[in-house]
Amino acid sequence: MQWNYKKIRENSWASAFYKGGKSWLMLVAVGFLFSFVGAAYSSQTNFIDTLDNYIWENDSLLSDNIEILKEYIVQTPLVKNIPFITSDLALSLIDFLSESATWVIWLFAANLAYFERNPGEVIVNMLIAVSVTAVINFFLKNVIVIGRNRYVMENRFAKEISFRRLLAPFHIKTLWNVIKVMFWHNLTITLWSLTILGGVYKHYQYYFVPYILAENPSISWKEAKRLSCSMTRGCKWKIFLTQISYWYMWLLELIPLLGLLFAIPLSMQLDAELYFAVRECDFAFEPCFSGRAYTELKDQETICIPTYALKDLSLSRPKRVGRISDYRVTDFIFMFFTFCLIGWLWECGQHIVFDHELVNRGTMYGPWIPIYGFGGTIIVFLLDRFKKNKVRVFISAIALCAALEYATSFILDFMFNSSYWDYKSEFLNINGRICFAGLLAFGIGGMAAIYIVAPAISNFIERFSKRSQIIVSVVLCAAFFADFIFCMIFGFNAGTGVGGKL
Repeated sequence: MQWNYKKIRENSWASAFYKGGKSWLMLVAVGFLFSFVGAAYSSQTNFIDTLDNYIWENDSLLSDNIEILKEYIVQTPLVKNIPFITSDLALSLIDFLSESATWVIWLFAANLAYFERNPGEVIVNMLIAVSVTAVINFFLKNVIVIGRNRYVMENRFAKEISFRRLLAPFHIKTLWNVIKVMFWHNLTITLWSLTILGGVYKHYQYYFVPYILAENPSISWKEAKRLSCSMTRGCKWKIFLTQISYWYMWLLELIPLLGLLFAIPLSMQLDAELYFAVRECDFAFEPCFSGRAYTELKDQETICIPTYALKDLSLSRPKRVGRISDYRVTDFIFMFFTFCLIGWLWECGQHIVFDHELVNRGTMYGPWIPIYGFGGTIIVFLLDRFKKNKVRVFISAIALCAALEYATSFILDFMFNSSYWDYKSEFLNINGRICFAGLLAFGIGGMAAIYIVAPAISNFIERFSKRSQIIVSVVLCAAFFADFIFCMIFGFNAGTGVGGKL
């Protein structure tokens, strides 16, 4: 094929800058969005990396906090009792996590007392943060590039492109295929990169896979790879020289503002132009692509607007499974206070039996414990529609209660330096916040809430007029919020047998 460097440069500049201010601003917005997550044509790092680097350079207490984590981990039974997990290995892990998730240390060290009490929880959260970031980098970041490619491909033809076109390839029927193809594409490039020269060759051989996938999200990895190899045969060196001719844009990328305003939009459009420079010259590929109108550009000097085969992503609501709960707002209000009271009676009754002492075991001053109220009400609201499947209800109730109890314990610990329960002596506990026996009890309680308590409450209040139900609901809510405001001013309930400040 005849390679027209001049036409490629002119078309990339025209698509990036000469179509009107709005088109250029939209490209800048797209470039900023992808630079934010580290998926842009730029040397700029993503937001989390930037935050990590900033904290690493400016937090004078960071080294002291890292030492706290190191002292903790070498004393854990895991390091002491398992032969192949040595202290050096554990310390290396802390060093790796400290470099990869500095912001987690910084966040939790905002409450140094909490940080020193819960170094194990901080380490686990660092592991989670690093794992989630790795998944995002390896899957999500490389997948959303397909949306960006689709946007710049369409921007080559139309004067104005809707921002929603970034989502065009991500239909529910093709999304998993996009994930799979990009996974194999990036894994292949990564493995070939270990050979250095092989990595450079394969980089250009598979260069157009993300663009082929952007045009046809249902194409397989094998077919996309074959097409890219065929398209780049005899063109790899030309693609490289064309990119080298834009060396000045590489320098601009090092300057954050100029890189965002000029280098990134032009780089995005250049790659799209390279794709179409090959794409327009080979009609043999035409049946494999969904955007057949692209092939009509051969020997045309003007930019046309094709009819795109990929339509805007329809953001429709998912099909509802079962019915939304038939309970009314007043029903849920009465359920909340009933579960609050049941929890309060349960906690106080336990303390009387085991400690022979009557105390208010709630975090607040009234006869209610909010975590029981929220837990029971959420279970009924979310799971009532699935009540025909008792196994599903039981497992889901345990999962919901685990999340709620752990989150509540963490908030009390981190925000208020308080603790109202501690399961560290119980079997199968997680940092003393939740335990197996407690969750089993909550699962049984959730079943009782859905099948017994909630219907009984609804049937009982039906005996009264709607006016009476509303009045009582308002009075109960007013009393609860008054109690809450009192707690915020004077502190939550604390004392012997209750819990409180750590």
